[in-house]
Amino acid sequence: MARSYAALKRRGDFSALRRRGSVKSYPTLFLYRLPAPGEPVVRAGITVDTRVGKAVVRNTVRRRIAAALQELLLARAGERLLVVARPAAAGAKFQRLRSDLRSALEAA
Repeated sequence: MARSYAALKRRGDFSALRRRGSVKSYPTLFLYRLPAPGEPVVRAGITVDTRVGKAVVRNTVRRRIAAALQELLLARAGERLLVVARPAAAGAKFQRLRSDLRSALEAA
């Protein structure tokens, strides 16, 4: 199954989102959002810092957030998103991550 969003990969894109994007804070994540009217798809990046846990835990959190994004971004376009996992994400179940991400996306 193809992703419903394009990946942000360049450091400059991540930095621009942190500087200029609006931010929503939830117990398990931060969501930075920046409108990009000319883009036909959503561009999203995921950051999981070492404070979240060791490599296995960080990769699990990243995969869970990516799966939640896949579900929630099916009918969206023209935005850039950056999801930053907080340390509480390490112990959170998938449903909690998806719920926080859904709330953050709806809040803007």
